[in-house]
Amino acid sequence: MIRYFALLTVTLFLNSCFEEASPEKDKRAFTRIFDHNDFGKRFKPVDFLETSDGGYLILAEYNLNASQFSGIYLLRSDQNGQYLNGIMMDETLVNPAGNLMKLGSGYCFFAMDPLTVQAYLIQTNEDLTSISSLPINGITYPAAASADNNYIILLSYDPVNLQTVLSTLNSSGTVTASKAFSIGAGEGVEEPVINHYLRTGKQFPFFTGKAGNLYYFNGFYNYTFSLVFTDLVQDNPQGIVQGNQDDGGFQALLPLQGNAFAAARFNFGDNYLLPRINLSASGITSATDLGGLTFPEIAADATVRILRASINNTNVLVFGSDTRSGQIGLYLYDEATGELLTTRYEGFANPFKLSAIRLSGSGDLLLCGTTYLAGRFPRIFLTKIPQQELQW
Repeated sequence: MIRYFALLTVTLFLNSCFEEASPEKDKRAFTRIFDHNDFGKRFKPVDFLETSDGGYLILAEYNLNASQFSGIYLLRSDQNGQYLNGIMMDETLVNPAGNLMKLGSGYCFFAMDPLTVQAYLIQTNEDLTSISSLPINGITYPAAASADNNYIILLSYDPVNLQTVLSTLNSSGTVTASKAFSIGAGEGVEEPVINHYLRTGKQFPFFTGKAGNLYYFNGFYNYTFSLVFTDLVQDNPQGIVQGNQDDGGFQALLPLQGNAFAAARFNFGDNYLLPRINLSASGITSATDLGGLTFPEIAADATVRILRASINNTNVLVFGSDTRSGQIGLYLYDEATGELLTTRYEGFANPFKLSAIRLSGSGDLLLCGTTYLAGRFPRIFLTKIPQQELQW
């Protein structure tokens, strides 16, 4: 069954908070803040993508008046970050789960029914003129997803059996493989998981991916927030990198080649950047043994995002994170050597928090997240940094 939404177009007021410092400054650079006329609404981006016309599609969540779950909001801008239109979906589906993925000519993400907690695949075109939902049988509480060619890797939670579930789906939403892993037994074991969905507790960096022939997820397994490798065939994981119960683990992970990864981890609020580490996809290891680089300005348990880029004829790893001063810190490392090349800080006047980073088709760096107008109203921002400004 495909269910169609009643759509409500929301009027937004677009403010540009970026001033050209000089005539020589690259005019592709901008920061846009998307204001809203309902001061009671709090917006937080989940993910975003560049569209085929060079514009941007932003997936965000917002607070609902009658539910602890989050509503779903989609915003579209042109290539200069100018607002085009926005859609607040009705409340029959809630809690948008990233990533925002492009499959074929459309875009998709996951959400859930607030009553049955069944997972739904939401599909839209880039103009936001056609939005539909597809129920995913047997899957509840979607947590994170990523695209694998024409397939989707989906992480979800089964509250009946207290299990983390990793599944693959085709572009039609049919589950092609699935494995479940126990989070543990006993009272209270699922409390941090449910609090994550209700937005009343710590927000965990759930994610999925594929490295070589193995799939992986970052989620709860055997009482601990862990990075788990699986072939989706055997019942037991092939490899586990354990965190520290729910106080430590990975914030972000990017496969490089072989068993080499770029990663970020957290432990009791401290953050560690790892430009290049080797992880074993077999056996049991510990994330706390991996070390890493620390920066005192990064906020406790901050969001961290990683991407690969080619800048100044160098393969670079870009780490983005939140700082204690309310700015976004960008840390650029040489991918081959792990050397820190340069740092940069984005944000001004109001606090800024990062949700996602991307590269544009022309190689410019794109940031999306939340800023607080007047230090009080959470609103979506979108920033473009031309590649020429990232030299060292």
